[in-house]
Amino acid sequence: MVKRRKHIFLDEQSKIEVLERKIIKYNRYKSYNSKTIDDDFRLQEKLAILSIVASNFMMTGHSPTLVTTKRDDGCEVLMPVGGGQKDRAKHIIMNVDFRKLYRGGKNRKTDPFMIITAICMYVMRQDNPKRGDLRYSNDFISKSGVTKEVYQRISENIEKQVIC
Repeated sequence: MVKRRKHIFLDEQSKIEVLERKIIKYNRYKSYNSKTIDDDFRLQEKLAILSIVASNFMMTGHSPTLVTTKRDDGCEVLMPVGGGQKDRAKHIIMNVDFRKLYRGGKNRKTDPFMIITAICMYVMRQDNPKRGDLRYSNDFISKSGVTKEVYQRISENIEKQVIC
């Protein structure tokens, strides 16, 4: 025969504490879309890697300035000029799912450091397509694991997904 436990009645203060703990527990878990940078440690880690890669590539960090430029058809339009490379890379990192950018498989290693390096290369090549100092034989790029094939695949997937 199972011995029955006596019911323990909680006083008002302990009932309040139990409910507070439950509320804290359920507030801690947020959906991926509602998480901010402070809540998501993975995003903090990616942004820390971005600052390392950006400083190595000497990317511009300030937002681009808007300058009135004349187009061929004669109308004047505000166009962004210079800068903002790090901001654009941060925008891509925050809005794109890394698993969709580059998937690992047989004999393919995936690493956030490699993907972020390729994203920074993509942003810098957008500004200057003929940039000569971004060679795959560069020590930093080769140690991160970015090859021509990896870069091609990641840049194609960025162009498919990005709102940049």
